[in-house]
Amino acid sequence: MRHFLQSVATISALSIIACTPILLSAKPASAVDSTLLAQVNEKNAEAYNMRGVGRMLSGDMKRAIADYNQALKINPNYAEVYSNRGGARMLSGDIKGAIGDYNQALKINPNYALAYSFRGFARMKSGDKQGAIADYNQALKINPNYAEAYDNRGSVRFNLGDKQGAIADLQKAADLYQQQGKTQDYQKVIEMLAMIK
Repeated sequence: MRHFLQSVATISALSIIACTPILLSAKPASAVDSTLLAQVNEKNAEAYNMRGVGRMLSGDMKRAIADYNQALKINPNYAEVYSNRGGARMLSGDIKGAIGDYNQALKINPNYALAYSFRGFARMKSGDKQGAIADYNQALKINPNYAEAYDNRGSVRFNLGDKQGAIADLQKAADLYQQQGKTQDYQKVIEMLAMIK
């Protein structure tokens, strides 16, 4: 779940860069919400997407979903928003709705590795471990340096009894985390490998 939230937090990196002066203003969330929308046209899907990300990260899934819905009314072909709304639905416990949103994101952008990974996580949570493996495989086909996908696929493989596959995936995740400077993630995977071996 931690990787899922970290990934969601990085989804709108370009939007965050564009809105950095607002996001760094140290104002309460409600003030940032109104400031963000006041500075852009109300027909700007990206503004609703950004506010949705902020609300999701603060734990307000209901209002995040409402913002994502508004963004999709403005731009129904915005794959990132479908993926973000899927994340909010996932965190709200609506796994079926989350999978539907990830499906829609992938219909719009079939090379969206993050959406495959998120759908893999949702499928794992729903009990569809083989579907999760297939989604992680696809995410890794698109982005072979996607450490979180190796990490999550390794966990699913371990749960399926594939110890060797789990070890291989977790070792690859550890190597990538180390290369990417993600020390905490690297340490977590090394501890997991020690328990498995």
